[in-house]
Amino acid sequence: MNIYKIAEMNIAVSPRYDYTERYLSEYLTDESEFELEVVVTDEMIAYEHKLNAEIHGDPMGDALCEITAILRVICDYIIDRAGFFFHCSCLKIDGKAVVFTAPSGTGKSTHARLWREHFGDRVEMINDDKPLVRMKDDRFIIYGTPWNGKHHIGSNISAPIGAIFFLQQAGENRCERIDAVTALTLLLQQTVIPSSKGALSKLLDMLSKLLETTPTYRLYCDISYEAAETSYAAFKET
Repeated sequence: MNIYKIAEMNIAVSPRYDYTERYLSEYLTDESEFELEVVVTDEMIAYEHKLNAEIHGDPMGDALCEITAILRVICDYIIDRAGFFFHCSCLKIDGKAVVFTAPSGTGKSTHARLWREHFGDRVEMINDDKPLVRMKDDRFIIYGTPWNGKHHIGSNISAPIGAIFFLQQAGENRCERIDAVTALTLLLQQTVIPSSKGALSKLLDMLSKLLETTPTYRLYCDISYEAAETSYAAFKET
């Protein structure tokens, strides 16, 4: 059994596959105490096979099913620990996290890459796909996780969220603030919706508090360094 520290939670896992062990290795800790043990069963792997086949048309390999099953358990667990899963690309600059989110294929990773190229060493990638967020002392902290996208871009770091940008492809670069109701609708599209009413209520409460304290923008952008400058200028106003 290995213990991994993810989003300040010690999680015990006994990987069934070498690939899973390598996938999680950056988050391995030598601490002996843990608060959650994830035991991946044959039924859980079969469920991930079935779900991926329904969504994408073909099943995943067993190791990828195991990795996804582990994340699914953590997503359920973290709701009761003032946290939630966030489908986004996020980076750290000037001591804060900047978050880019949108439906898959819109350009989250591309925009984050523009920031890395344009701002250089000032930028640290937190996660390029599936970070976790937790509310700590009235601030929302976003954490790197092993689930960092197909290009495996990310690191085991965290930062308070400074701004959230909802990306939309456009022929010009501009930002506009969006209201909390619109932002909440967009956020719900980029997280895991719990099945229980109690967990859903907790999620909605957290998202509402996040929007009370965090500027949210609609970013209309192309693929240019000007687009990165546009979003950075809005971020610096926060």
